[in-house]
Amino acid sequence: MIVGAGAAGLGTAYYLKDTGLDILILESGQDIGGRSHTVKLAGTSANSGAMFVYKGTKSEELVNELGIETVPFHPETYGIHVNGKTVVAETNEDVVAGLNLTESEKTELLKFIDTSLTEYQDYVTNRTSVAGLDKLSGETVADRIADLQPAVRNIIATAIRGGAVGDPANLSAKYALRYFASYLAREKNNRLFALEGMQAIPRAILKRFPEHTVRRNTLVTDVTLLEEEGVYEVAVTGEGGEAKLTAKHVVLAVPAPVVPDVARNLPEWKKTALSKVASPGSTTLNIVADIKGLPEFKDWSFIVTVGMPFDAIINPVPGGTDKTSAPDIVQFTCYGNSSGYLPGFADDEQRVAQWMEDVYTVAPQLRGRVLGVHAQTWQHCFALLSPERAEALPELQRSIGSLHFAGDYTSETAGTHGAYSEAERVASLIVASLKPSN
Repeated sequence: MIVGAGAAGLGTAYYLKDTGLDILILESGQDIGGRSHTVKLAGTSANSGAMFVYKGTKSEELVNELGIETVPFHPETYGIHVNGKTVVAETNEDVVAGLNLTESEKTELLKFIDTSLTEYQDYVTNRTSVAGLDKLSGETVADRIADLQPAVRNIIATAIRGGAVGDPANLSAKYALRYFASYLAREKNNRLFALEGMQAIPRAILKRFPEHTVRRNTLVTDVTLLEEEGVYEVAVTGEGGEAKLTAKHVVLAVPAPVVPDVARNLPEWKKTALSKVASPGSTTLNIVADIKGLPEFKDWSFIVTVGMPFDAIINPVPGGTDKTSAPDIVQFTCYGNSSGYLPGFADDEQRVAQWMEDVYTVAPQLRGRVLGVHAQTWQHCFALLSPERAEALPELQRSIGSLHFAGDYTSETAGTHGAYSEAERVASLIVASLKPSN
């Protein structure tokens, strides 16, 4: 029995599909995929949660196995909006030169960018020493930027929130480097965009199973071990009322903050480990626009937006693709990681309209060209890879008998690629338990 039909839950089922096990997935909501959520918007597939398939990860393996079409993320530009001006350019030097900053601030910002890029190149080419990796893992971004001038620190903090979700105080320098600096480097070899959206992965997985495999609108209220029977009793509330189900193995594939609400009698060591996980909320705004006559917007990729309710605007297919019939249609996603979880945001026309005014402040040329808008807010976005979580990882991963834990929070990374990796790990534990001991 798997609790949660997000990436970790459906991934675990996928990696168990050839075992002959009877699998039931319990999902509290109506839809599957969790934060891998895709909406149809003005003829495009727009991701309102997880954005990219990362190369060299389980996500990439899955899109290849499942036949999901992708295009590479090939950024040529980087941009910053600060102090009323938006500058987008192909080189970091040109971006910084055009900003409304003092010469001292420009010099300091460019120096920080250059240092980050050097560390990033050393990291991706495996030139970083073991001591250097330990330092990056144990040091927060806040430590790195503490001595910068306020204007520079604000730009870097916003860029990091936009590219890596979390507050600099909670992020390890190693984790932030992987995301923040890769955009600065115009990295062209680590991200793919699924043309049908990130939710195409869980949807394709589900097609490999009988229709009854997922029980939707079913809330798990407790998981209890029945020692004499050697099974777990799972209490649920759903459309048919309350019920109690049993399973030999239970996989909790829900966000870390939800785990104690599902399994109420966890040992203290597990509760302590879970308390080390930060899973902040996030809000996104998807926009589809007609940019005919404005070709420069096609090349936008990542724009840092200082002072806005969203931290960055991302174009998932910079330069466009020949796999679409609408070359002048571009989608942008505004990531409001600093805004966090905003209950009711999606249905609040006034707040959404204000966000759109902020979008027009960054890109006034888009006014009157927007074809579609979709708002989404997430209570738990994904688990930040903080030094505290990295230290607690062994106990986060550790099973309690046949009660297993899978999610991006139990992974060495984060996000959907981390969740799919953990799905495979937990599935292998279950498969190993089926083999007779010598």
